[in-house]
Amino acid sequence: MKRYDTAVVGAGIAGLITANYLAQAGKNVILIDQNHQPGGNMSGFRRQGYTFDGGNQSFESMGVVFPILDELGLYRREDFQQSRFRFISDDFDFQIDSIDSAEAALQEAFPEETGLPVLFKEIREVSRFLQSVCTPESFPLLQNPGAGSLLNAAPWLPKLMRWMTFRERERQCSVIRNPALRRWFTNIGYYRMTYLFFAGFWHLWANDYWYPRGGMQAFMNRLASSFASRGGTVRWSTTVSGFSLKGSKVNAVETADGERIEADSVVYAGDYKALLSKLLPEGVFPARKAGKLKNTRLTESLVNVYLGIDSTPEETAGHMQGQHVFVFPNYDVHFPHAESPRNIHSKMWVTANFTGDRNPDMAPPGKSSLVLQTYSSRNWQNAWRNGGGTLPRTEAYQDLKREVGYELVHTAERIFPGLKQRISYLDVGTPLSAERFTMNSEGSSGGWCYDDQVSPVYKRLGKNLFQTPLKNLYAAGHYTLWPGGVISAVQSGKMVANMVLERPVFSPAFEQKSSTPLSAFA
Repeated sequence: MKRYDTAVVGAGIAGLITANYLAQAGKNVILIDQNHQPGGNMSGFRRQGYTFDGGNQSFESMGVVFPILDELGLYRREDFQQSRFRFISDDFDFQIDSIDSAEAALQEAFPEETGLPVLFKEIREVSRFLQSVCTPESFPLLQNPGAGSLLNAAPWLPKLMRWMTFRERERQCSVIRNPALRRWFTNIGYYRMTYLFFAGFWHLWANDYWYPRGGMQAFMNRLASSFASRGGTVRWSTTVSGFSLKGSKVNAVETADGERIEADSVVYAGDYKALLSKLLPEGVFPARKAGKLKNTRLTESLVNVYLGIDSTPEETAGHMQGQHVFVFPNYDVHFPHAESPRNIHSKMWVTANFTGDRNPDMAPPGKSSLVLQTYSSRNWQNAWRNGGGTLPRTEAYQDLKREVGYELVHTAERIFPGLKQRISYLDVGTPLSAERFTMNSEGSSGGWCYDDQVSPVYKRLGKNLFQTPLKNLYAAGHYTLWPGGVISAVQSGKMVANMVLERPVFSPAFEQKSSTPLSAFA
């Protein structure tokens, strides 16, 4: 049987970046995934002529994603379109073209609110910090961590340490006098998300969210094709059931079909809880650490409503007026859980996502693909009336997810009146769907919870979960590096590949093949 230099388990964006780096360095690499295609949380699918993004609907670069793609020769400016955001409630309707315009729109909606200028003054400070250390095309502190970039970041450290807490967010938002608006500012986003992320999102919404040409799956396919063109081996529809150990090292990857795939090193780019509870024998991780990680709260899962609608891309774009529209039926922020009421999703914000005006192949001629999203919970309503994640799905499960789907459609009719009557295709992806297709515990959308008091990678900036107690087993992905999400997944892929290669973790790839230099970025 062929032995590989490295086996990479998991073909989400972290695994794809890791595999590409290693293959570019001349290593003999095998990439293994349980799905029939790459992508993980960034995958997509096609139904009845409609193309849908299954999870992520766009992503930020933060001076991480684009430079790393460029190092791998996988970045072309024309392949990425900047996404625009629109916010709607009973009181406001505005596009986030800038932080200034967002503040002005909110002040017009709440003319008596004296706390808005105070809050947005500090939000601009966070924006100024992000502009100083990263732009979409450059993050010198990570990509070129020399003395100059460290000196540039040093003055921000006192504020940064304060901003990295939810407690600071509560303090900053306390200046808002309107109780409902204060709750909204304090809680929108992931559960107990720190002030840095809350304020940073206003900067990112205006400046740094991107959508890949042809959709998320097309983007993932390009990364997988690049790996294969570098001589990498890909194994789809292959479920990893465990690892064969020899002393303090992994000797082989074991599959559910009884196959052994031998490798000198292994990079696990999947769900960290599964690594601890399903793939490694008890005792590999210290009991205290393993117990803590197994019980750590995860980021929220999502419910996704996939709509094919009888509406031309031009008409749909006219309703949307942006690629992502957040609709807030109220200013309460709910985080569904097992005991939440049956109608919880009807009370929640909904994001409508549409890119068909710039990607005409996403739907049949004269029609549009639309994705609606909000937070949900795997364990709600006794695991969605299915009793758990088992297959086949019950009839009660099918009825419940359709009910929830139409609840989100009803909320989205605030931007698209009569939407329900225009539906020609509808499907609903629940947290159970995400758990099944991505193998992320509970269908988590972004790794560990963003609460600074809970997340195992938030306690200090330099902490990560790359290394395991086994000498040649590494972990990559959004569970392993602060802050989580796409940027951490991509950055971790580069850093872990360099660790496998026994090189400094921020070393660039050996050669750059980008057809469009980043200096041309605009």
